[in-house]
Amino acid sequence: MNLIFRLAWRNIWRNRRRTLITLTSMVAAVVLSVVTRSMQKGSYDQMIENVVGSYTGHVQIQDPEFNDNRILDNTIAADSSLIGTIRGISGVKLVLPRLETFALAAGKKQSRGTLVVGIHPAAEERFNGLSGKIVDGDYLKPDDGGVLVAQKLAEYLDCGVGDSVVLLGQGYHGASAVALVPVRGIIHFASPDLDKRFIYMTTGKAQEIFSADGRVTSLVVEPVGKVNVEKFAATVKEKIGNGKYVVLTWKKLLPELVQQINGDNAGGLIMLGILYMVVAFGIFGTVLMMTNERLREFGVVNSLGLPAGKLAVMAAVEIIMIALIAAGAGTAFSLPVVLWFHAHPVQLTGEAAKAMINYGIEPVMPFLLNWKIFASQGCIILVLSCATSFFPFVVLRNFNPVEAMRK
Repeated sequence: MNLIFRLAWRNIWRNRRRTLITLTSMVAAVVLSVVTRSMQKGSYDQMIENVVGSYTGHVQIQDPEFNDNRILDNTIAADSSLIGTIRGISGVKLVLPRLETFALAAGKKQSRGTLVVGIHPAAEERFNGLSGKIVDGDYLKPDDGGVLVAQKLAEYLDCGVGDSVVLLGQGYHGASAVALVPVRGIIHFASPDLDKRFIYMTTGKAQEIFSADGRVTSLVVEPVGKVNVEKFAATVKEKIGNGKYVVLTWKKLLPELVQQINGDNAGGLIMLGILYMVVAFGIFGTVLMMTNERLREFGVVNSLGLPAGKLAVMAAVEIIMIALIAAGAGTAFSLPVVLWFHAHPVQLTGEAAKAMINYGIEPVMPFLLNWKIFASQGCIILVLSCATSFFPFVVLRNFNPVEAMRK
């Protein structure tokens, strides 16, 4: 076997031009695919972080009916024992009680439907740094009776810090909810849609206004670091062990985001499939030439005692050697590119930046640094090479050395 490897290594460099052309196409395919997938996966992580990491959270505990019918009648009792149980689960970083509902907000002359969110200020600050979005005024205190108003909503209602806003809505079990609340601060969201709809207040104040004492619409549960969200949600569900609650991951809470990512990912895979199809034909062309133009050589070697089966193995080893070199070189060339753009994300400008901001996504394109991306693209090249390496076995199956030497 050692002889076959030595002969294969020498043979691939007998025609250097052909070998280098094949290597170049394979290396280019690996580099292009690694860089493309790294950019795509990095963009997906950025989208998830912008949306999930800033508001919804990775896991939420809700009433089974709330996600489909978001009314205050579908709330849960956020007692200390439940929150204590969740905080005691291994891997839980934060538990954020929230009370979300819709209300009509009225300013001096105009009114608009808004999303009112009751929060625990300190916990929310640890989760998403909400105070960093304040452009005027102060952040909420734990027992604050005021509100934070989104900037475009405040402009529409013609109110500022120190003014008051009237909230009119429906409370728990149909109770009337009317309140005059002072504006403590103005917050700015990158997404224009969010910037004209949100009002934040403390959970206690929201429960008072909407007659939902001790109740919340959701408990946001954040894990420590990056984890498998499905397994984390299953652990939380097992620990709370109560049929009154449902544990939802961000994928269930944000199906539109999942569909958007899946659609874009499918398009990227189709483009990579076309690229590898071209590369596969190039590899097969190399195998075809390496086999057919050496039939006379194979006939001589076979006559000297080397079986046709071992000749086919040698030809296959040559292709696999080229693929291994290409996979290694492609990884070596693409690694510095991915490392650079992972540390220095591409900053988008112009219309592309505006489009991403409108979706509430930071206008940058980070690259994901993950060994699986490098390994998968190198493995694809190896699989394609192994698939085409069967051609020599087909040609040499009924090999006649006498006829081969006459060619």
